[in-house]
Amino acid sequence: MKISVHKLRSIIERLKLKGAPVTKLPREGMGVEEAVRTILPLVEPIQVTPRDPSWRVIESYYVYRPFVKVTIAETPEGPVYFVEEYGLTIEDKLVLDKLTQILLDEIKPPSKPEEIKDLRSYVFEEAKRIAEKYRTKLGLVGTRRLKLLYYIERNLLGYGPIDPLMRDPNIEDISCNGTNVPIYVWHRKYESIPTNITFLDDDYLNEFVMKLAHMAGKHISIAFPIVDAMLPGKHRLAATFGREVSVKGPTFTIRKFRERPFSPVELVMGGTFNSLMAAYLWTLIEHGKTAMIAGGTGTGKTSLLNAISLFIKPGMKIVSVEDTPELNLPHPNWVQLTTRESYVVGGSSGTEIKLFDLVKLSLRYRPDYIIVGEVRGEEAFVLFQAMAVGHGGLSTIHAETLDYAIKRLTSPPMNIPKTYMRLMNVFIHINRVITRIEKGIVRVQRRINIIQEVEDYNKYITIAEWDPRTDQHKVYLERSIHLKDIAMKRGLDIEDIIEDIYRKATVINWMIYKNITNVWDVSRIIFNYYYDPTAVYGKALEELQEIGKEEEELLTPSTALMGSTETLGVGETERMISSTESISHNIETTRELFGRTRELRRR
Repeated sequence: MKISVHKLRSIIERLKLKGAPVTKLPREGMGVEEAVRTILPLVEPIQVTPRDPSWRVIESYYVYRPFVKVTIAETPEGPVYFVEEYGLTIEDKLVLDKLTQILLDEIKPPSKPEEIKDLRSYVFEEAKRIAEKYRTKLGLVGTRRLKLLYYIERNLLGYGPIDPLMRDPNIEDISCNGTNVPIYVWHRKYESIPTNITFLDDDYLNEFVMKLAHMAGKHISIAFPIVDAMLPGKHRLAATFGREVSVKGPTFTIRKFRERPFSPVELVMGGTFNSLMAAYLWTLIEHGKTAMIAGGTGTGKTSLLNAISLFIKPGMKIVSVEDTPELNLPHPNWVQLTTRESYVVGGSSGTEIKLFDLVKLSLRYRPDYIIVGEVRGEEAFVLFQAMAVGHGGLSTIHAETLDYAIKRLTSPPMNIPKTYMRLMNVFIHINRVITRIEKGIVRVQRRINIIQEVEDYNKYITIAEWDPRTDQHKVYLERSIHLKDIAMKRGLDIEDIIEDIYRKATVINWMIYKNITNVWDVSRIIFNYYYDPTAVYGKALEELQEIGKEEEELLTPSTALMGSTETLGVGETERMISSTESISHNIETTRELFGRTRELRRR
């Protein structure tokens, strides 16, 4: 049906009387549907607020060049995270709708095994094929073709309107609190800040939440309005459907999974702990000791757990138990177990698999180390029982202080007897702290506040502590009862064990200086150290000595040896000895070498 000039004028006048925005006049002879789409802008279920050019830009970077740029700007309400995508005109949006529909109608199912394995690449190649087929008819040439293919990729293969947020490696968490509320993100530099993206329509947001649930292989509906699942890429999803349990409408939170986990070297470089503390934990884990990491939400407990798990010997049998699989280890002899929910109406039918069931099951695997992602219930008792019969154990617990962690463990539903507390050899408390970068500029970072060995219930020995005034860690290795226990079992003196700790710390400093930070490269060097510690330490020492000769003019010679480890801190001043003469391997010299390499790495 074609539309006449008289009819066009009548439609436009009525729209103007009702206050509707008329953006463009239609051509005579258009169809009614096309004419209405031309006159009125497309109604978007999402609002993306543009940035005022007068606002000060704090930082700007691309997350998908050249289509998506992110700008953090200072607004009157505070910092806001602006997503700036390659814009679409009304005509572009109409063509995108047509292209999407054609793609869904004409896409061919994959026929080859390699195409099934990589469906994302296959769908994108099909989209390019169909875009080429309709290039002339839809005007898919030049910039428009690239632009629309990006939106096809974003909407069909990615996460739609939040795809730019998922692409940003600086974002840890994405939260939508309902309709007409800006999406919030947790940025590594700026913490929790609002974005310029807002969902406006309940139905659209419900569909989006349902899409996320289906991407995770889960179901969500009015009957089951909540979901806790894992998205592709191991991102953790928690969502609600409709207004059944969330007053402001559908909600979701995505905790992004870091595909390449933090290595111990990266945590040392970031100041979470120093190389001597890392080497101390390395030695304890090497000899099967147990540790628990305590901290609040978002303090980096799982990241630290994953990092210190790299210190487990490569041949050891590891079984990890988690609600949502987040650990990522290079060990070949590793069994990863995860819980399973039940969707039976009216109660459980025995199909739900809990952490308690998996921790019990893990004992049948005869593991050298059991890693529990987080203890919060009766599975803690089973973990302590496993440690009582000789299994190594690593875990995390939500607690703001170590005192609260102990109280949680000894109270229902965990109910760990107080006499069992000593089975957890070491407690590590990590927290988010505010550190001063320079005058007037502060930054929120993660720091291990304290490391304590457990001698008995309510009897703890401080091995390391963080000084907030200097942002340094102080380490007291001579106090350790577990190092003495390791020395006794190996027929050595504690000085021999401490010397080995300094050697490991020197290797860590060498990796920092050589910029070996990738978790897989770091784990390979750790494994090599287990196979041949003399060769790895010798290589690190040789290269550091060569570097010392090259920088001899920049370094102040000194023959002073370092004293007690009580004086050590990550930011202290130790002078570098540039001599490359043969060095006898006693503990004083090993400490001295450690101090030299730490000073060198800071340069």
